[in-house]
Amino acid sequence: MFDLEKALTLWLRSFRKYRAFDHGAIREMELHLRDHMDDLLAEGHSEQQAFEMAVAEFGEISPMADEEFSNIKSKTTISSLIHTAMFKNYSKVSIRSLMRNPLNSFINIFGLSVAIGLAIFVYAYIQWVHKTDQFHENKEKVQLVTFFADRDGSSQQFAKTPRPLAEMLKNDFSNIEKVCRIEDRNVVVKHEDNVFHEGVRFTDPEFLEMFTFPLKWGTAASLKDMNSIILSEKMSVKYFGEENPVGRDILLKFDETRSKAFKVAGVAQKFPVAHTIDFNFLINFENLRISAPEYDFHDWNQFVNATFIQLAEPADITSLEQGMEKYKLIQNKAVDKDWAISSFGFEPLATLHKRSGDIRDGIARNSADNLKSIYFLSFVVAFMLILACMNYINIAIVSSTKRLKEIGVRKTIGASRKVIIIQFLTENIVVTSFALLLGVLIGFFLFIPWFEGLWGFSMGFSFTDPTLWIYLSAILLFTALISGSYPAFYISSFKVTGILKGSLRFGQKNPLTKLLLGFQLVLACIFITAAVTFSLNTNYLSKRSWGYDNRQALFLTVPDYAGFEKMKAVLGQDPSILSISGSEHHIGKSHATSILKKPDRQFEVDQLSVDANYFQTMGIDLSEGRVFKEDYESDKNKIVVNETFVSSLGLKDPLGELYKIDTLEYEIIGVVNDFHSYSFSEIIKPGIFKLADKKDYIYLSLRVVPGSERETYKAIQATWIQLYPEIPFDGGYQEAVWGNYYEQIAIHAEVWQVFAAIAILLACLGLYGLVTLNVAGRVKEFSIRKTLGAGVKNIAINVSRQYIILFSLAIVIGAPISLYLMKLIFSLSYRYHVPITYEIIVISVAILVLVFLLTISTQIRKVLVSNPVEGLKVE
Repeated sequence: MFDLEKALTLWLRSFRKYRAFDHGAIREMELHLRDHMDDLLAEGHSEQQAFEMAVAEFGEISPMADEEFSNIKSKTTISSLIHTAMFKNYSKVSIRSLMRNPLNSFINIFGLSVAIGLAIFVYAYIQWVHKTDQFHENKEKVQLVTFFADRDGSSQQFAKTPRPLAEMLKNDFSNIEKVCRIEDRNVVVKHEDNVFHEGVRFTDPEFLEMFTFPLKWGTAASLKDMNSIILSEKMSVKYFGEENPVGRDILLKFDETRSKAFKVAGVAQKFPVAHTIDFNFLINFENLRISAPEYDFHDWNQFVNATFIQLAEPADITSLEQGMEKYKLIQNKAVDKDWAISSFGFEPLATLHKRSGDIRDGIARNSADNLKSIYFLSFVVAFMLILACMNYINIAIVSSTKRLKEIGVRKTIGASRKVIIIQFLTENIVVTSFALLLGVLIGFFLFIPWFEGLWGFSMGFSFTDPTLWIYLSAILLFTALISGSYPAFYISSFKVTGILKGSLRFGQKNPLTKLLLGFQLVLACIFITAAVTFSLNTNYLSKRSWGYDNRQALFLTVPDYAGFEKMKAVLGQDPSILSISGSEHHIGKSHATSILKKPDRQFEVDQLSVDANYFQTMGIDLSEGRVFKEDYESDKNKIVVNETFVSSLGLKDPLGELYKIDTLEYEIIGVVNDFHSYSFSEIIKPGIFKLADKKDYIYLSLRVVPGSERETYKAIQATWIQLYPEIPFDGGYQEAVWGNYYEQIAIHAEVWQVFAAIAILLACLGLYGLVTLNVAGRVKEFSIRKTLGAGVKNIAINVSRQYIILFSLAIVIGAPISLYLMKLIFSLSYRYHVPITYEIIVISVAILVLVFLLTISTQIRKVLVSNPVEGLKVE
């Protein structure tokens, strides 16, 4: 029968006998052991189990000469128990410590969990980016054919290829298994009452064999049939709802005179979340003979949107590259020398998304910005984790004053420094595990849905991802070691004599805690500055002039010149419409690229073909010279250029300058002020205006009386429905042409505002925790000061003195760093942005000062309202 009191007496006696401990130390040890046993008994353990587990908690047990005690538990069994129960007991001690110190626990767990939640979000984003296009089974074998050409003195890569190239490659190279051409055209799609402008992709039947787009319904082989059409799931739902549309008819109108009914032969499954190439409608490439009878399949002077080849082995690309000189010579012989190419090239499908930003006219979306974002987000998350770990270190060091007796007792009864270190690291792993669990929930239910909602897409995050658990384990290990190592080694170094004598003083003036808090404040300053700068930049760009008056301007597309004249005749009777113009191109919607030649050089420019009234209609201001006259013949060989054109060529007197475009010579008659044809993310390029042939008009532009935009827009739509009931209306407000750009920059601001809020939160939690512990350790001091008549000013200075100095140093260091980083980030991210000045830093510092004062004031108030009599009773 187990005798608890006897076992306890014998155990304590062994230390008194062999270690010569004084009565006070033995009493402390007994009280601590009994307290721990009470907790274990309350949990349902037997007396023997509670005793063995409590003894095991003390780590190394001293030799016990008493044979009777040895019979209770052999040395071997005790040792085994220590190793098996030690970590379990440390975990329980850690949980009890969390419950006894709720403020410290909240600061540590919540701070770590928020940072870990961000880390989960960044992992999901990284996985999404790196999975881009990797679902294609033939991604290493499929190659995009490109060509290189010199433009404006530099070699540029293009995704378009000559029309006959695909057929010749397939015939000339036996290691090319498959070839597919892609030609994208805009059509009108009609099914019953559903009529929309859509993009249709003309391609070869091999498309669905080379790219991995499984079908939900139908068969991929049906693409060989010229009368069949393949739909994406999105288009299937749009036109047919949730039902299976295979076998149903759908009409494609190529222009006013040509249309064709197709039978739905397949519907693709929903595309993977990480893709850059997709489609709405697929039809056989040979349908170009019907939609565009003038289409010459053998014209080397014309291009298809893309040519893809599939090799037998990826290594075969070397021999293919060596044999492309033949096609270069054929191409350059067929085209004007201005459009000569220097070489052909190839880009693997597996990495095309990374390179597509550097390839002009590509059909694959560019993910280069996403790759850059990975670096930004990784740095942000790393700093957030460091901030949270710093909070833990600071709180652990300062709060260790409450555990001096425990540490002294453990060392007194023989626990080595190693055991103390293991204990604190184990406790830290427990805390970090709670933070990890909460962080995963925060990341999954808060950060990931928030980010996906901002951009309107899904990253496909799943807990079934095996690498996720490796990542989570790494996060757990990283945070546990980084946050717990220093406190464990620091606390375990305490001397028993100093603890027992009560002479040990630490934590409140530990230089490391100040260094870490200072670093937190510097990071908070940087993140606040970023949030302020991005917010101001959003406002700056929203008010930035586009260089022309887009506020009372509207536009719509017309089927041809006859359609333009019909609309103009009706709309011209509306008194709210001040001006109407026609054009082949339109600002923000389309343009052409021309090569201008001088005897000594040639360069590429953006070209807009418009009528004489276009400048007035769009509010484009003339800088010098004149614009076009109504008489087409007199100005058909004249051009109007923008200011960037003049400055790029270094022209002092541009009027009268002559340039060749193709074989015709054009004279500059006017210079207009610079304007943005693209969003503010693109720099203004050299541009020219030419008079458009009336037969090429596809845009109608209007300027209306201020305030009548909405009514006029409705009137235009009503007129269109009357004239063209079978063709969907395609037009809008000129102000809204780049509306999505404003949404994007607003998202940038929101993201950095969230990061700044988290950084402020973590810094405030750390500061609040340190000040709280500092005040808690000086209760008697403040009570004496209040008793002696200390007022608000005296208390406030004594509470905040050391932190004010630290805060000031953090600002002195953080302000210039913030300014430098913002200039660097904005120069890399934006072509045009708000000026980065010290005024922004002042705003950021003011926000940080306000947050600092609010945090400190909570503890000052706590001291002021406390009862000094109660404070003087504190031991």
